[in-house]
Amino acid sequence: MYVGAKSSLLLGIETTFGTPATLRYRIPFTSESINYKLDVQTSEALLGFRGPKALVPGKLGVEGTIEAEAYPETTGVLFYLALGKQETATDHTKITPIGLTEDLPSATIQVDHGGQKIHYTGVKVNQLTFSGSVGAIPKLSLDVVGVDEIMGGATEGTLTVPGDEPFYFKELKLYTDQFVTTTDLYSSIELTINNNLDTDDYRLDGTGKRKSLPAQQLEVTGRIDIIFASSVVSGEYSKFKNLTDAALGIELQKGTGKIQIYLPRVRFTEITHDVRGPEKIVLNASFTALLPTTGSIIEVRDYVDTNGY
Repeated sequence: MYVGAKSSLLLGIETTFGTPATLRYRIPFTSESINYKLDVQTSEALLGFRGPKALVPGKLGVEGTIEAEAYPETTGVLFYLALGKQETATDHTKITPIGLTEDLPSATIQVDHGGQKIHYTGVKVNQLTFSGSVGAIPKLSLDVVGVDEIMGGATEGTLTVPGDEPFYFKELKLYTDQFVTTTDLYSSIELTINNNLDTDDYRLDGTGKRKSLPAQQLEVTGRIDIIFASSVVSGEYSKFKNLTDAALGIELQKGTGKIQIYLPRVRFTEITHDVRGPEKIVLNASFTALLPTTGSIIEVRDYVDTNGY
């Protein structure tokens, strides 16, 4: 019998979309639901019988979700798959969104159910959500879409394996600018990167499989819980009422391992300050990231992997 406790998930970046890659990363996942999708068509031909005689395959593909914990060694590669561009510096790899004429990277993902291996090709990240809160291990949730499922294992290279511990909440700090001014009033953060993939690019090419998975409009949104204080009234709440720009920095650091996420221009779209009882008042704030005058709508710096992906 196969049980989840014996399962593992490996990932490699593809050089050519849909062509199996060498697996390089062991992902610290908590659940996955990647599955082969078969759009079955029923023949409606009337053949003199009381019932259909044929089921035929329609559109073929792969889709599902991955829930993972944020570990220093693997968080960067997941953001790279969601954003698509990388630039290596002396001490970090900078990750930013692709441009209009560029494609998101695709991955080969292998799920091993205690020896029964299945791998998926042409996998792209449709949506990535990062979440962190007081007392909890930060997490990454990925919605993925792909081209094909292949029974058996892919080629394994030298693996990047997570260390003994994930980032935990004491190692998560939030800033109201580019990592200068910390805030101790935020108790949770959720950030979502949505690529709005075109998942319906099928051709009459004799395969039944997706030809491509191009990214459409990029959306970066999120929500934060803020402890109600006088500085919030003159700060975040004032920016909400006047629809003026704010900035948000997210930093995860474990020893020398560090991940930084920076949103240079965000606007709060909703802030509520409801009283729900005698306990402290918490503002629930939603925000949307906008393009700055220069630079990227979001930037991630991975100080763990300095050689790129």
